[in-house]
Amino acid sequence: MRKVRLAVVVLFVLSLIGLGGYIVFDKITRDTTPPVMSCDSESITVSVEADEKELLKGVSARDNKDGDLTDSVRIASMSRFTENGKRTIRYVVFDSSNNAAEISREVQYTDYTPPQIQLSKALRYKEEDLKELDMGAGMTATDCLDGDITNKIRAGLNDDVYIDGPGTYALTAQVSNSAGDTCVVPLELTVVDSENRDEGLRYYPMLSQYIVYTKKGQKIDPASYLQGLEHNGTGYFFGDRGLSDADAGDVSVNDQTDYNTPGTYTVEYTYTSKDGITGTTKLTVVVEE
Repeated sequence: MRKVRLAVVVLFVLSLIGLGGYIVFDKITRDTTPPVMSCDSESITVSVEADEKELLKGVSARDNKDGDLTDSVRIASMSRFTENGKRTIRYVVFDSSNNAAEISREVQYTDYTPPQIQLSKALRYKEEDLKELDMGAGMTATDCLDGDITNKIRAGLNDDVYIDGPGTYALTAQVSNSAGDTCVVPLELTVVDSENRDEGLRYYPMLSQYIVYTKKGQKIDPASYLQGLEHNGTGYFFGDRGLSDADAGDVSVNDQTDYNTPGTYTVEYTYTSKDGITGTTKLTVVVEE
């Protein structure tokens, strides 16, 4: 019995010695040195269409045991824009011992354009339609980075604004892309009284689009967006029989846009029918820097 106990003790001591030796050996031989990464420049200029290969150009990595790891470098993340068309890209690489290294540099897009909200119909509704009103109806959005981002549009009445009958109400539409760039457009929603006799006789100028973007100093031609007249929810193009002899020249255009000052402006199109009833449609003009 005593011999068995002695054998157990000896085995235990040997196990401890073996474990200690393994720990010492592991510490001596373990690779804890991360790879070294480098970029041939502090920034890179690319198109928004650039693929991963182009974004990785000029980035290299080397490890003290694994050697050249350049082919293992990956894009870890892309930041939001730091300024127009510029963002930071972060690269990462791992060696065979799972040691990581990171490096970052600036990316400048040569052809970046901010996202834009388009509007294909006038924001004009009857009172009875308000219960199921989708304020984003007729709006679409595209972005050069993300493509179609219509599902990201958020449109709603401004704070402290609520609809309590016919009139004009301020709302805001906005959309953001994956890089954090946001397009915000203030708009007006018009509620009409369908029971009003004049409303049934009113013709509204009909446009090809209801939000237009331009650059500072570049004037648009408001008349080029005029297509016809809308009457009781039906659109008629100039020349249609339903419009009789009405044409674009019968619509007056009031453009008070300051094309030298970035901001959002309104162009008014007004048509007065033979019955003396006037209808007005508004075009939102966004002047960008």
